[in-house]
Amino acid sequence: MIKCVMIQLCKYLFGLSYLALHVRICYLLFGWIATLVIVGVQLFIAGWLVWAMIRAPD
Repeated sequence: MIKCVMIQLCKYLFGLSYLALHVRICYLLFGWIATLVIVGVQLFIAGWLVWAMIRAPD
């Protein structure tokens, strides 16, 4: 049980650090405004996909 929890926590930590690196690279390449636009569009698409998956059985 502890091993499964630790594996999940490591996956979440890796994902969070990957997202932070992605935002940092976007900031270095494009600046703050473009980074906000890129992240905003990605969050919109992710939210739309989650909504579509929840509504899929209908």
